Amino acid sequence: MPSQKMFLNPKKEQILHSKIDLDTLRLLFLIKQKKHIMKKVLFMIALATSMTQMNAQTEGGKYLDPKSEFNGKPFVFSNRGETEAIIKLVEAYNRMDVKTCSSLSAEKVNLTDFDGNKIVMTQKDWEGYFAQYKSLNWEIKAIVPVRIKDTDPSSGVFVVATETRISKDGTVWKKELNEFFMFNLDMKIDAIYQYYQNIK
Repeated sequence: MPSQKMFLNPKKEQILHSKIDLDTLRLLFLIKQKKHIMKKVLFMIALATSMTQMNAQTEGGKYLDPKSEFNGKPFVFSNRGETEAIIKLVEAYNRMDVKTCSSLSAEKVNLTDFDGNKIVMTQKDWEGYFAQYKSLNWEIKAIVPVRIKDTDPSSGVFVVATETRISKDGTVWKKELNEFFMFNLDMKIDAIYQYYQNIK
C-alpha cells in the first residue's frame, strides 16, 4: 500500500521534516538534561556516602584509666595544627635553633625520658641542651595527633622517628624513637614521654 508521504508536495514534506527534526531535538535535549541531573544526583549520593564513611572513621580506640573521668572514652583525630608544629620543631631541632624550639614549648615542659627519669625542662634549657652536640638528626616517620572525645581541645601527638646525636667528643647516639607530645590549650608542648630501642 503506498504511504501518505508519496502524495505530499515538496513544501509540505519539508515542513513535516522540520517538525520531526524539532521534536527530535527537543527530545534529545530533555534526555541530555535528565542525564545531567542524574549525574548530579549520583555525585551528591557518592559525596554523602564518602562523608559518612569519613565521619565514621574519625574516632577509635579507648582511653582506659579507672581513676580518670575520661575512662572508656574513645579517641578522635585532632587538627589544631599539631602536625605542622611537630614538623617545625623537628626542623628547628636539627639546626639547633634555640629561639624556635623555645617558642613551641610551654614555660615548663614535664619530660619523662627513656629511662623513666622525670625532668622539668624550661625554655632556657634548650641552649644548654644543644651546647652538648656537634650535630643532631631527628627523622620523622609518622605523626598522629589525637585527643579524647568530648573533652577540651588539649591534645597529644604520637611521633615515630629515628634520631642520631653526635656529641662534641665524637660519641654517636642512634635510636628508634616512639614519643608522645602533649599540647596544652595554648598549643604549646607541655609534656613529653619518650621510649626507644637500639638500631642494630
